[in-house]
Amino acid sequence: MSKINCLPDKRSVEINKSDTVLEALLLNGIEHTHVCGGNAYCSTCRIMILDGVQNCSPPTSAERALAKKLDFPVHVRLACQTKVTGDVSIRRMVIDNEDIDILEGQLATGAVNSDRNVALLVATIRGSTNFDEVNFHYDIVYIMSRYFHRVQKVVGQYGGIIPNVMGVRVMAVFGFEKNSSQAAERAVWAGLELLKTIAELNVFLKKLSYNPLNMSIGIHYGAAVLIPIDPSKLNVLTPLGDIVNSVGRIEAANQEVGSDLLISESVYNQVKDKAIINRNGNFSLGKNEFKVYEVTGMQGNPPKVAKVQESTAPAPKRFMSFLQKFLSK
Repeated sequence: MSKINCLPDKRSVEINKSDTVLEALLLNGIEHTHVCGGNAYCSTCRIMILDGVQNCSPPTSAERALAKKLDFPVHVRLACQTKVTGDVSIRRMVIDNEDIDILEGQLATGAVNSDRNVALLVATIRGSTNFDEVNFHYDIVYIMSRYFHRVQKVVGQYGGIIPNVMGVRVMAVFGFEKNSSQAAERAVWAGLELLKTIAELNVFLKKLSYNPLNMSIGIHYGAAVLIPIDPSKLNVLTPLGDIVNSVGRIEAANQEVGSDLLISESVYNQVKDKAIINRNGNFSLGKNEFKVYEVTGMQGNPPKVAKVQESTAPAPKRFMSFLQKFLSK
């Protein structure tokens, strides 16, 4: 008989050729999650093959379909569909209810294993290092509440999300959904609209004797790993990768250029037929040099964006509700 070395349980169990990995684990008292009953619907029985992938049976048609939807790499398999002809080492990937919450977000967003090309926008209020020192607390709350309300509204209007706010610095993601289109263009339109709406806000603040807010924006396009940060808000994903550092430096380059909105070359290549460019220049990004373009306007009409729906149901009910929808596709 073949053996399965199972982590994180640190146990070794025997398996018959006719049994699936799931059946062998359950038979030996290892409580392996399988919400759909082992029918290749939910992926909660997913395992990572650490060693012996050559001893695993080929994926069934049901497993291939699910793996395609979730972008599984070849070494991630469904225990309910996998049989073995030799020794294997595996790691169970769904251990508890917290993992199920995380999995729900993965199923809903498709943010599982692969990088995704997205557009990142970073907007910062410049000249605000002593913002909290020159204003009363009431003034700070009043001004910033109006500021963030307007930023959120504009970003949402162009199909973006805001997973990251640090002080007066906002990061927005465009193109987080699968099969998204025109992410870079939507980000540029959003950036220009942000500058416009902040200018309008400054007119209002001036009437109340407040100092104006000066915003600078950087936009970059590239590969990022999107991580769900709140299982109750399935569309809130935070990006990781070099793109995050790069977009921050592009935004910071506005100070040197004396501009309000700079985009990277990867963004420019997608919007050059519509973008109104004032200047461009080369800057150092670590050991590398990168080119930025100052955008002052866009020609034509902005792309239409479908409204993103958020789920607010309790987690267990959300999971079962989503599973039903997932199975019907």
